[in-house]
Amino acid sequence: MSLIAAVEGTLESKTADVALIRVGGITLSIAVPGQDLSSLPGPGSTVRLLTHMVVREDDLQLYGFLDDRGRTLFESLLGISGVGPKAALAVLSVLSADDLASAIITGDATSISKAPGVGKKTAERIILELKGKLADDLGSLAPISPGGSVAAAGDPALAWLLGLGFSGIEARQALSMEQDDSLSTDERVQRALQRMGKLDG
Repeated sequence: MSLIAAVEGTLESKTADVALIRVGGITLSIAVPGQDLSSLPGPGSTVRLLTHMVVREDDLQLYGFLDDRGRTLFESLLGISGVGPKAALAVLSVLSADDLASAIITGDATSISKAPGVGKKTAERIILELKGKLADDLGSLAPISPGGSVAAAGDPALAWLLGLGFSGIEARQALSMEQDDSLSTDERVQRALQRMGKLDG
């Protein structure tokens, strides 16, 4: 557990990846993933962020998150060789906690590697090291589909679309639009492809 588990104060301003939060007579500079930063209210509002502190020889850095899902995934990413705080923050700026969990579960290295500074090999390492952890220790972080099942886990239609080269995000979006639960895997894939404009009809 980080020495500073959470920060609550007045949001003074925010930039592309930093929120300045005044707590009493002190203004803290907190690095925040883009996904969370965009959800913060305007300057002057009271905000609360769960935090993780990174201690270095000559510096202390605070990283903030709107919920425990994001912070837990951030801390898990830090445990992977070659993934530092900046890379972990970049991943969570490109993908929400739900999308990252889904990408890990489905082996979607393409979506993860869209984060600046994260190459395909690093993305594959993230998947390799966190896939089991998501299933076991981080089960509560696995994204839940509208039907109540773990999104994409063991879904042959999704696996088929990923095999065709689509990213996990676009494939999941296309499949999630289908309301008919009685369709076969082939029919679900065909309809998803139609939605993405890859088939006529």
